[in-house]
Amino acid sequence: MIRAIGTLYTDSISRINQKFQTWKYEKDDTLSNPYYYAIFASPTYYNYPVHRNIGSIYYRFSEGISPNEIPYYSQLVEDVSTALTKTYTETPWLIANDENQESGKEGIREDVNTTVTPHVKFSERLNKENVEDPVETDSNENWEVVVRKPVFWTFKSKFSLQFTQNHVSDNWHKGGESNNSLQASSDIEANFNNKQKVTFTNRLEMRLGFQSLQHDEKHKFKTNSDMIRLTNQLGLRAIKHWNYTVTLQSWTQFYHGYKSNDDRVYSDFMSPFESVLSIGMNYELKPKNFTLTATISPLAVHFKYVGRKYLATSFGVDEGKHTNYEYGSTVTINHNWNVFKNVSWNGRIYYFSDYEKTLVEWENTINFKINQLLSSKLFLHTRFDDSVNRNEDNDTFFQFKEWFSLSLDFSF
Repeated sequence: MIRAIGTLYTDSISRINQKFQTWKYEKDDTLSNPYYYAIFASPTYYNYPVHRNIGSIYYRFSEGISPNEIPYYSQLVEDVSTALTKTYTETPWLIANDENQESGKEGIREDVNTTVTPHVKFSERLNKENVEDPVETDSNENWEVVVRKPVFWTFKSKFSLQFTQNHVSDNWHKGGESNNSLQASSDIEANFNNKQKVTFTNRLEMRLGFQSLQHDEKHKFKTNSDMIRLTNQLGLRAIKHWNYTVTLQSWTQFYHGYKSNDDRVYSDFMSPFESVLSIGMNYELKPKNFTLTATISPLAVHFKYVGRKYLATSFGVDEGKHTNYEYGSTVTINHNWNVFKNVSWNGRIYYFSDYEKTLVEWENTINFKINQLLSSKLFLHTRFDDSVNRNEDNDTFFQFKEWFSLSLDFSF
């Protein structure tokens, strides 16, 4: 009976040994294979890696075993032994225990639990004016502590110069008029973000363009684009994608606005000047190749100022007055979509209502990038404003403006 049990046990051990001899690493046994224990456990000195990689033959000869009788070790054991031996020889200070130490006693690194007291505390270093003085250490090495303030402000600017030329001969069968136009535009941003809760964004947009008209006897040049717009927004983080905001939007123009063969000024700097102060929430969405910001403000104050009194009624101000206040709500949506590699679409939707009159603007700029400096732009501007007076020549509240140009762009 005992001999039969011994035979079965010997056979089992033999099969296990054969399986071990043919074992191959399949990259799925990292957590279950016990041979990894020595690498992931507490840093401990083991005898077998050193014996195997340095003195295995010597130790086995001392036991009377010849080199031909050394058993086969798998590649896994070989790799683990090599890794441990390299640690023992190159970074021995990392080893804190010995496999032969008695339970409950300190390891071979008694200094591991010793408290290290610095000569100079870090808080004391921050109070000194010169933070770059070296800190003395036991190893006589010079260490420099440099304290740099985090940068919360970012600045961005873009400038473009656009030129359009159109020539029509006097005998052109469809008629027409030759003209040249030049437009300069800039977009400057200064934004603050403390990476926690507070944001403060500032954006200044400016556009000014002139075109020549051969048959305008009153003016040699006339503006075809004129705008100054400043947007300031203070935000406080609420939840993901949402901020509480206080927003101030203000806009006017640079130059006089004329009509062909008419000396009357129809608009001017500060005629009108409009400013909207609103309180609400801002939503931000930034998926791939697309950016969207939407500000929803149920409380808003719309201020209008017209410097030229005779233009007051043209811009919704009572006759004989310079100013007007309106209370209502506003929505502003800005988006930027990189449609293709060299094609992008920037848009702005602005809505204000005092629950009696409504102002809606939709601006679209489609950019076609040619190279680093040259690009082409298509600008479409639709506007609805039922606060202005209609006349016999134009009895609709809808307005539309469009231009297409080749531009020279600079970004910083």
